[in-house]
Amino acid sequence: MVGNVQPAATEALNFGNAKAPQERRKKERQLTVFRLAKITSGPAEGWGFIKNISGSGVLVEIHPSFEMDETATVALTDDVALTATIRWRKDALVGMQFKNEINVNDLLASLRVNNKYQLSRLPRVHMQQAIVFRIGSTLVKAEICDISPAGIRINADYLCEVGNQLTLVVPKLGDISGTVRWQKGSEIGIKFHKRVSVPQITDWLANFYTNELKP
Repeated sequence: MVGNVQPAATEALNFGNAKAPQERRKKERQLTVFRLAKITSGPAEGWGFIKNISGSGVLVEIHPSFEMDETATVALTDDVALTATIRWRKDALVGMQFKNEINVNDLLASLRVNNKYQLSRLPRVHMQQAIVFRIGSTLVKAEICDISPAGIRINADYLCEVGNQLTLVVPKLGDISGTVRWQKGSEIGIKFHKRVSVPQITDWLANFYTNELKP
């Protein structure tokens, strides 16, 4: 969780109040256009884009079919996460309000590396999905442990070597080529040769959590 969370010193932004003064919104809210974050709500995990953020709340764009509970966690990195109450939702846009005021300047500063956002630190989404992968002429059964647009961690009863090239066959997502970066026991870390597009993987995750996990 964010270490610089402070008790609210001012009135929290009322996302449900359409008549909130425009001057206060402009003064209070700091824009972070399309900052990718991991969204967790109930049993579901996926990615969303932070449209804007203030000390008291955040506006996030997520897949319209992504089902959410009353609260959600917005993780910007493995070490930086914000928990908020969902105040309203309209299609893909969700307005969330923090329980306590945060220091937005400190938050944004913690995400910068040489004045650039380090996208590779994006947390991976945890899930269990049966897949197979091809390595040479061998076809191997595996299971996804977690995934991001840049890479994946799988579990498989197969001994790989660092640098091995393989192709993952992921249901409803397609074939993805990658390189083995590490293996520990049956767990294998793979970096994709080409990042999966965020809209594609977000759509896939939304469908997974709305269809695969239903009783």
